[in-house]
Amino acid sequence: MCTGLNACLVLSCLLYHHRKPVNYYDLLGVKSDASTEEIKNAFFDKSKKLHPDSDPSNPELHSQFVKLNEAYRVLSKELSRKEYDFKIQHPYSGGGVFRSTSTQAAYRSSDTQEGFRYWGQFHQSQSPEMTAEQRQERKKRNFRLVAYCVIAMMLSIGAHMVFFKKLEEVHNNFMDEKDRVITEIYNDAKERARVNGFKKQTEILRQKHAEFQERYKTRNGGDDK
Repeated sequence: MCTGLNACLVLSCLLYHHRKPVNYYDLLGVKSDASTEEIKNAFFDKSKKLHPDSDPSNPELHSQFVKLNEAYRVLSKELSRKEYDFKIQHPYSGGGVFRSTSTQAAYRSSDTQEGFRYWGQFHQSQSPEMTAEQRQERKKRNFRLVAYCVIAMMLSIGAHMVFFKKLEEVHNNFMDEKDRVITEIYNDAKERARVNGFKKQTEILRQKHAEFQERYKTRNGGDDK
């Protein structure tokens, strides 16, 4: 009877120690004298692997990520880190140094929520692998965006073609009218030159004939005397 009871006690102790959280430094993979920057970098590296979105099919990632956030929030603050260091150095010193169970639970809950918010900022810049539905939805959005761009481009090309065709038509009409006016002016000038030339030639002939008659009269008049 005692043997069975002892075995149960040993098994209970083993299960308790198995469930007991590991050292926060070990959880983050840093030494106990690590700097705040080293703790921060270690948290980034671990959180990328343990974030629930990185593998939605693994339900254990959530609890691991919560523990990782708790470890980071404790070790990233000077006061909470000192308290935690004192606790792991004096595990049997009693509960007076640390907070009560309810206060500690509230603190952990607050730290966990803040950790998720903190990760959310990092998560936006370092997007984890998307699910199949998200990838499909993203493909549809991209396809619609490309389709809208192609339609807008085709409409723009069509509008430019209509505009340039209209502009070409206006230009051709203007040049045709210009050629017609120039041709009309040229023909009118040519006709006037022809008429004026004939009149001028007639005037010259009349003037020469008058001069000839004047000389002829002068010569005849001298002979009579």
